[in-house]
Amino acid sequence: MIPILLSLGIFGILGLSVLCPLLALSGYYFLHRKSEEKSSSGPDLSSFPLRIEIIIPAHNEAALMGATLKSIHQAIRYLRTRPRIQPVPQIKVHVGADACTDKTSEEVRRFPRVCITKFEEKSGKWAVIKTLVTESRSDWVLLVDAGTLWPKTFLSDVMQRIGTRKQGIMAIAPSYRPQRAGWLHRILWGLETTLKRIEAICGGPVSLHGATVGYKTPFLKKALDSLGNTPWLNDDVVIPLTLRALYPKGVILYPVGEVRDAGVEQHQLDLGRRKRLLIGNLQWVRALLPSCLRRNPVAGVVAGRRLFRVLWAYWVALIVFGLALAFQFVVLPTAAAVGVLMVTSGSFRQLSGAALISLLAPILIIQANKQPQGAWK
Repeated sequence: MIPILLSLGIFGILGLSVLCPLLALSGYYFLHRKSEEKSSSGPDLSSFPLRIEIIIPAHNEAALMGATLKSIHQAIRYLRTRPRIQPVPQIKVHVGADACTDKTSEEVRRFPRVCITKFEEKSGKWAVIKTLVTESRSDWVLLVDAGTLWPKTFLSDVMQRIGTRKQGIMAIAPSYRPQRAGWLHRILWGLETTLKRIEAICGGPVSLHGATVGYKTPFLKKALDSLGNTPWLNDDVVIPLTLRALYPKGVILYPVGEVRDAGVEQHQLDLGRRKRLLIGNLQWVRALLPSCLRRNPVAGVVAGRRLFRVLWAYWVALIVFGLALAFQFVVLPTAAAVGVLMVTSGSFRQLSGAALISLLAPILIIQANKQPQGAWK
């Protein structure tokens, strides 16, 4: 019994960490070993975008919007001082205020060069993104969450990367760091960054943190059109997953710089947001993953890591139960230590919220008996 519990738990932990990236990497080299060409790493000035639009969906984000816009404007000013990047692209900052009832609009108007589109009725983040992207005439779109803080060099870093000669670039994504993260979250995000770097070797990750993601506009519009009218909950997964499926030879560059997030409260259970993310994961797994595995098996395997992550609490529980059966004398001291950490550590409180939602996943899977529309056209 103990070996079975430990074996299943270890398999699950490997699945949510290195197993899928390494399998995808092996498959990528097997499929592309004959056709892959080396590309120059030097900048190609003719490929620099002439127009960039920064889109920020927002619902009651007055407390965070000012800091985000300030950091974006600092990055724009820094970019304009770089003599190696010529011509400097036209940059439009566009906020989609989704039925805001606070002072989000007033905060945006403090920045005179920022456009704002008001949605009078609550539409949801996906609808705001789709509406603004459809109307965009830019070469690249950067989707940014309120609360995101850019370093002043971010746009310069982006321009250098998308100005390379490498073919097939569809999107870019920076690494991500919560500004108020505790030690536990710093470790977890460091591991996540490492795993995404492995995924980037085989075409790019299919899960990009929504704090900032950049897309080449024609590719983004094609992905949104292919995803249909379904109100997808996890845009930071369904869009890159769709791109990797539609364009198997396309590339998502990661990491391109780093951004910080001032909007995440590390001491909160945050059950509502975590449940929404879980439902969003179940949504794309049922509707999109089978098609992705057929169109681009490498990207489908990369996406499998998130599937293992949905049930991460069960993998941990299997290992804990196995060890508890093997070493019964440490059960009570360990339980007491965990209880103390739950009370005193914000990181452990948030981790417990994530574990609770993970444990609820089988119930939500059973309840989700209606197949969502929106598989690729």
